[in-house]
Amino acid sequence: MTGEKAVIAKELDYMGWGCYQINLSLRVEIKTIRLGEILKFVTDNPKVNEKIFKWCQTNKQELFLSDFKNGKYYYIKRLS
Repeated sequence: MTGEKAVIAKELDYMGWGCYQINLSLRVEIKTIRLGEILKFVTDNPKVNEKIFKWCQTNKQELFLSDFKNGKYYYIKRLS
């Protein structure tokens, strides 16, 4: 980022959710924030680590930051 400050516009709790439910919700929720803003979510679903990068590529968003060590926190930057 060149002088920009990342803004966490929305935080979501997906604890106990399945991958399919998270996928559908993210598709809707990412559209509710402005371009360049960050959507943060937390989940206890271990499969998300394997699938979130592909989700971001498919939906033309950026996996801005994640806590892969604990596998819980993910930050997605809206690009489109």
